[in-house]
Amino acid sequence: MLALLALLLSTPSPAVPPAPQQAAPDALAAGAHGDLERLYTQGRFDEGLALARARLDANPRDVDLYWHVARLMYEIGERVQRDQATYDKEAWYAEMLSVCERGLALSPDHPHLLFGKGIALGRLGTTRGLVASIRYADDIEQAWLAAANSSYTYRSLGGEEILPCDPIMAVGTFYRMVPDLWVVKVLTGTRGDLDQALTWLQKADRCSPGRIEIMKELGVARICAGQKRGQDELVVQGIATLRKVAAMPPTKPTDHVDVKHAAMVADDPDMACAYSRDGQAEVDAEALQSQGMRAHP
Repeated sequence: MLALLALLLSTPSPAVPPAPQQAAPDALAAGAHGDLERLYTQGRFDEGLALARARLDANPRDVDLYWHVARLMYEIGERVQRDQATYDKEAWYAEMLSVCERGLALSPDHPHLLFGKGIALGRLGTTRGLVASIRYADDIEQAWLAAANSSYTYRSLGGEEILPCDPIMAVGTFYRMVPDLWVVKVLTGTRGDLDQALTWLQKADRCSPGRIEIMKELGVARICAGQKRGQDELVVQGIATLRKVAAMPPTKPTDHVDVKHAAMVADDPDMACAYSRDGQAEVDAEALQSQGMRAHP
């Protein structure tokens, strides 16, 4: 366990500014990789990945290209290929992890690359099974905590990705989903913590107010914490949060999944503690495939 986690658990977490100052969209669009930013926001992931990989081959010292490649790989894996039988998930996310680690070799503290590393490890753990998931837990936690605590700020052109807000949400979701069991602590050096989950998800909501995915995770955590503690008012508060999310109009391609899941958990709060967006998305995709349909992002 790194000293970073010890510091987190023994002292108040650093304050997160309510509205981080990210680079202006016009600056991003006009930057060295403005074309990659535009392709990402336009959802042209295959085109963007081909361009980013070619550019990285020609400029292997450009740290930003590593996270552009990794982010585009993530989007392709999540939105395009996850319900295709021929898609080798393990190889895909192993490559994404390798890209992040190569970038981190040049810039060890880069928050965008640390965030991507945690995501890649999480996807690999899901693909490889429970033992791998437990084994990767400490590395995921360390990477996301470092990204969440960084002063680095970023907002993509369409607001699809916002740092540090997204890593802050990831940390909160991590603490809800990792089992609060002593054996997990012994095996990995970390364990789940609903108090930390609520703290981090509330920070994420302050960092980027009104984001559907953040509010959904906060509502789920409130329900789970209320159930575990026998605090009915917290359960009611969580259900109200999810009802609010369920009534919100999606603004991004992935929002419709979170809106649907918010309504689903609000209708069946007993799902909250075991809820996983990725796991439920797999169930949704399988149900659609059985009807001869394909899942959307």
